[in-house]
Amino acid sequence: MGMYVELIFGAQLKKDTPKEVIDTLKYMIEDDDDALEPEPISSGKIESSLFRHYSTSFPVSTPQRTIIYDKIEKCYVVSTRSSFKNYNREIETFLEWIKPYIDFGSGLWGMYAITMYELFAEPTIYYLDNSKLKYDI
Repeated sequence: MGMYVELIFGAQLKKDTPKEVIDTLKYMIEDDDDALEPEPISSGKIESSLFRHYSTSFPVSTPQRTIIYDKIEKCYVVSTRSSFKNYNREIETFLEWIKPYIDFGSGLWGMYAITMYELFAEPTIYYLDNSKLKYDI
């Protein structure tokens, strides 16, 4: 059966994020059955259903997922919360794939993701590289 890993992801993407990346994220987040499967998904690089699964083992048992275009900042902002049976490190693959396109995460260190294995006591927190920090620490 396997255990679930909760993924909480939130980031402001770079203004020059390629259209292919935005299209892939929209495909993963939006409920558009007629959308064409983007290359990173069809090639098996990214799991398309990553943001659609859930487990009642976590407090938010219904997946939360949004992608919006911020007209003031002129960039996309992504916010998700879901849980997934991470058999083949699909979550880590996604986080490695998306990280080069992230402009800002939360807080001084640029946190952009938290993962929590169902039976662990503490989460894994993902931060941007220190050279990307908006403020001096």
